Amino acid sequence: MVMEKENMGCSSRVGAALVVVCTALSLTATVARAEEPLAGSVVSHMPLAAATLPVGAAISEQIVYRTLRTADRQGISSGSIFLPEGTPPTGGWPVISYAHGTVGSADRCAPSVAGFYETERRPIERWLAEGYAVVATDYSGLGTEGALAYLDGPAAGANAIDIVRAAHEVYGDVLDERWMVAGLSEGGHAAYFAGHEASSRAPELDFRGTVVVAGPTHLEGLFPLGGPLFPELGIPGLVVYVLYLLGGIDDQRPEENVRQYLSPLGISWMEKAATQCAVDIGRTVASERVPLGSLFSQSLWTPHIYELMREMLKVPVDGYDRPLRIVQSTADTTLPIPFTWAQLVDLRARGTQFEYQEIQGVPHSQSVIASMDQTVEFTQRVMR
Repeated sequence: MVMEKENMGCSSRVGAALVVVCTALSLTATVARAEEPLAGSVVSHMPLAAATLPVGAAISEQIVYRTLRTADRQGISSGSIFLPEGTPPTGGWPVISYAHGTVGSADRCAPSVAGFYETERRPIERWLAEGYAVVATDYSGLGTEGALAYLDGPAAGANAIDIVRAAHEVYGDVLDERWMVAGLSEGGHAAYFAGHEASSRAPELDFRGTVVVAGPTHLEGLFPLGGPLFPELGIPGLVVYVLYLLGGIDDQRPEENVRQYLSPLGISWMEKAATQCAVDIGRTVASERVPLGSLFSQSLWTPHIYELMREMLKVPVDGYDRPLRIVQSTADTTLPIPFTWAQLVDLRARGTQFEYQEIQGVPHSQSVIASMDQTVEFTQRVMR
């Protein structure tokens, strides 16, 4: 009996100790989780410079917020918030998350710093006039530390989602939970990913749909072909896009050592591209007639690089739970229409529903403006 009491006492003491240990571990885990940065949480916000303001914006701010840096790493991004003039409707202004086209990799090129090109500012002004708030990510690394995560689809999509959450943290009293995403070119690529992940990444909001204008697809099969023997494809800007893509990987994923694939000329151009906006580097590359093959010392085509490109570039072809609208011009030479046709075939093969508008004789940069009437009609329909 004495021994039994001693065992019971020992068991009680051990049990009590276990409770204390488990409680401590639970509290530690809770504190750790509480300290983890929340995607979309605001780091800072301040008024935008006057030169960057679109017509019709009553409030224009630059915001810095937490989001993905790459497909699998956390970071921050900057962006813009524009609120319409007038009194908010009951429930607040519904929100458009706009993803911009290629502007460069240097921080000074970020739209929240330099403003938007007219071809993208005018659609933003149209949405404001129609009674929508507009938020526009710069993308992680453009306007914030490091190089732009160029065409890292999962990251760019998260950037476009998380800025909506950040805007609600600051202006939630005048914003509706309804929102949609739209993007041009690089931003169209981002919009595909944002539309695919929006409902699950931001379940507290009411996601309504996606508009993709001239969004690049199937690049995961093209870019890994880069090498000394890469042929001339007649795609203006392809050299610049490759430089931005490799520059982003070089900055964010140094373990990939992309420089080993580049010639001394290629390394020089990649470093130069990181300091210039797209218009400037594009003109320089065109004037010097830089062949894509001259950038490489060896082929990029390795199983590992191919898998990395698939992770970053491959656009989802199913799993969209809200309406999807795709726009493409037949005269687009920056993103030739066969890339989009291939995407439409893949979407249909997977049973994905979408709306498609094909416009005639319109250059790449003008595609958003040329399709804006139909996009506004789509916006009004899905936002009801």
